[in-house]
Amino acid sequence: MSGEQKPARMDDVAFATLLRVRIEHEDNLIVSRTSWLMASESFLYTAYAIALNGLTTPGMTNVEHQARLLKLIPLIGIACSLLILTGILAAIRAMTWLRKLYRTRVPDDATVGLAPIQTPIPNVAAGLAAPVLLPSVFVIVWVYLLVTERF
Repeated sequence: MSGEQKPARMDDVAFATLLRVRIEHEDNLIVSRTSWLMASESFLYTAYAIALNGLTTPGMTNVEHQARLLKLIPLIGIACSLLILTGILAAIRAMTWLRKLYRTRVPDDATVGLAPIQTPIPNVAAGLAAPVLLPSVFVIVWVYLLVTERF
């Protein structure tokens, strides 16, 4: 292909299909990241409970080590939550960009003969509430545990 020739423009249906696939991919990333969050937080809360329970066991010699763990585990939990939240927000931002890109090219889905590319905004917001708010809830709980711990 010479420098003056341009590739043929993709038709609107193919463009919509391509964007749908990309939006689905970003949505799957949100699901995966939410699963990572739940798995990592479950593990960390279990470790925290075990370390806390160990402090009450008579004859324990690693009390200082356990006390350090009780400070470290919440910090790891906060870091995990914030990193995963960052990834979730990046996916939401990418999906928003893809939808705007689609709307610039196809202002009305009916003209192309396709189903709408997204559900109404209130439904989208409700569906994203858990992935966006759960990391914040975990951060709040970890901060609370850090601030109120007394050993």
